[in-house]
Amino acid sequence: MKTVKRKLLAGLLTIMFLITGVLVEGCRPARKPAPSPAPKTRETPSPARKPAPRTPTEARQMADRVAREAAKVPGVRRATVVISGKTAFVGLDLKANVEKSRTTAIKNEVVRRVTAAESGLTTVNVTSDPDLVARLRRIADGIKKGKPVSSFASELAEISRRIAPRTS
Repeated sequence: MKTVKRKLLAGLLTIMFLITGVLVEGCRPARKPAPSPAPKTRETPSPARKPAPRTPTEARQMADRVAREAAKVPGVRRATVVISGKTAFVGLDLKANVEKSRTTAIKNEVVRRVTAAESGLTTVNVTSDPDLVARLRRIADGIKKGKPVSSFASELAEISRRIAPRTS
């Protein structure tokens, strides 16, 4: 009988140790594995973008540079440019002998040259519509006289809706 009691006592002690071990182990905070380091990738340097012009003077200087660059495209007589943030509105006066079929190619070339010359621009809106070009010229004249671009915001928004923007 003593052996049975001993075996029973040994069994109970074993069970108590197991239960105690499970309870102690279950109360510990969970250990999470350390995150594996991200694989190193080789970054290709992107062309540095210039910041948007911060002052009206910087915006006028950028607009003048963009207008000169746009006027270099064959078929363009004169360009009028208004800069608003990182967006350029370019109005083109095309030469008289330019065919309608070449207009799109000229606009695309203007966009290409302007985005190459001014990396700070994210959107270039180009139009050769005489009405829109006249409106852009009036806005540009107002800005040159000292009016802020923000005073022409609604008109620029209307022009933007009428022109299909081209992004760089």
